[in-house]
Order: sequence, then C-alpha cells, then structure tokens
Amino acid sequence: MTPAKKFMAIACLMAAVGFAMPITAGAAGGAIRRADREGTWDFYVPITYTEATTIDGPGGSSAEINDDIGVGFGAGYNFNNRLQLGGWFNWNSRTYDATVVRSDGERFQYGNEMETTTIALNGTYYFMDKNFTPFISAMVGYTWGDINIHNGPTEGYCWYDPWSGYSCSDNVSTQTQSDWTYGGGLGVRYDFSQYFSIQGSYNKSWTDFDTSGTTDFDIWRIDFIIRLF
Repeated sequence: MTPAKKFMAIACLMAAVGFAMPITAGAAGGAIRRADREGTWDFYVPITYTEATTIDGPGGSSAEINDDIGVGFGAGYNFNNRLQLGGWFNWNSRTYDATVVRSDGERFQYGNEMETTTIALNGTYYFMDKNFTPFISAMVGYTWGDINIHNGPTEGYCWYDPWSGYSCSDNVSTQTQSDWTYGGGLGVRYDFSQYFSIQGSYNKSWTDFDTSGTTDFDIWRIDFIIRLF
C-alpha cells in the first residue's frame, strides 16, 4: 500500500470513529460531556501527508518531489474554548527526481532523497464551543532542508574510542538550504474526552527558496492530542 493510501485509510478510520462516538452515545440515551478547553494545554503528535510537487529552478532545471508522510510533535495553550496559540516541529524525508541543465544546454537526470525539518508558530481558531468543531489555522516558521548532494571535498578524521580503540571515518558536506515557511489550514476537531482529541486538516504552505522562488505545498494532517489541565 502506498503512503498516500495508508494515510487516507487512517484518515477515514479516524473520521468514522469520530462520527460514530456521538451517534452511539445518543442511541444509548446519554450525552458526551463537552470537554472545556479554556486554560488547558494541548500536546499533540501530527502525522502529515505532503502531496507531490514540482520546483522550477534557474536555466530550465527542475525537481519533482514525490509525496510522502512526515511526523512531528507540538503544543498549544487554549486561552479560551476557541483560541489556541502554540508551536510545532515536523520532520519529513522525501525522494525526488531532478533535471539538471548544463551551461551548454545538455540535460541529465538523477534521483535522491531530501530531508526537511520545520519549526513553526501556530494559531488556531475553533468556530464552535462544542466537542465537534471546524477550525482555521495559520502558521509561520523556518524550514531546513538537506538535498544530499555533495558540495565539497571529503574530510577524514580520527579519534580514540574507549571500546574500539583508534578509529577513523569520512565526512562529506552536502547541499543545504534554510528558508521561511508560512501557510494556513482548514479542518475539524473532535474531543473524545477531557484528555484525548483528534483533529484532521488540509493545509497549504509556501516556502521561499533562494534559487527557485516561492513554492507551495499541499499537506494533509492528522493530530493526536493529549490535553493537560
């Protein structure tokens, strides 16, 4: 099963559970008490699925970045039942296929893997003061990327290890880039209890690359939330 299909299967399962909970409670003649979010902290684990995208570079060069799943962690403080401010960290490793154009016009292609790390501040507004509520979010952060392309000579170094004795290794520097990232999202949240919630969202983000300009990314996300009072 591809990463995209796995992510969609998880999303459908979470949505089915979320909608089944209130229906089951209603059929049993009870009601799920709304968990009061005001004055609490949410700690969450985001699972992200980033769709494939193309980055156009100078001179006709380009890179097709494949879709894949990322993971991270974050926290947010609920000032009231609708407004939350916090931050999160996300890590992603995606393969890509690049087209390189030489100065004489000749083209050649290669494939590799790109690792990205993002740290961001995030604000969320929940539209309803209920267990189940839609929300809107906005974020701004910074992204570090390593495309695993050598950009310097191999450097060797040695050391004395207490277990293995005298050891040596090689280190090869790779091309990296750090850029500002910003974006927003739309989603829904369901509070299963006072302590556990799940929310899913569609997000659009933009990253300002130095060489290729601003590139947008489509990101689907599921957050597993633990609330502390």
